[in-house]
Amino acid sequence: MATLTGIKENEYLNGWIVKANADNAAATATKAASPGQAHYITAVAAGFSAAATKLLQVKDGDTVIFEAPINTAGTFHFPSPIRGTTGNAVSAVLAASGTAGTIGYVNLVGFTV
Repeated sequence: MATLTGIKENEYLNGWIVKANADNAAATATKAASPGQAHYITAVAAGFSAAATKLLQVKDGDTVIFEAPINTAGTFHFPSPIRGTTGNAVSAVLAASGTAGTIGYVNLVGFTV
């Protein structure tokens, strides 16, 4: 069986997507902690329903492990998945748009081993 940095191919292919949206509030997509397992993040996508530039953060528990400005929309793929700490939740947080009626959307993609 093929591996990706020591991970079995079927584990990588059986992944998850968590998503969230919010109207002028932080949109937070969270993959809950899984005791004894680690979450691996393969991609994150975020955007707004209208023009806005705000910060996107990816977190391992409460620790920011990736951040980038989002100018209306953006997608980040991680060919080498970002590994979360064993037993921690991971999340993607898109800051509030700053304008009522402008909805922020965030999707976090990965797998758990």
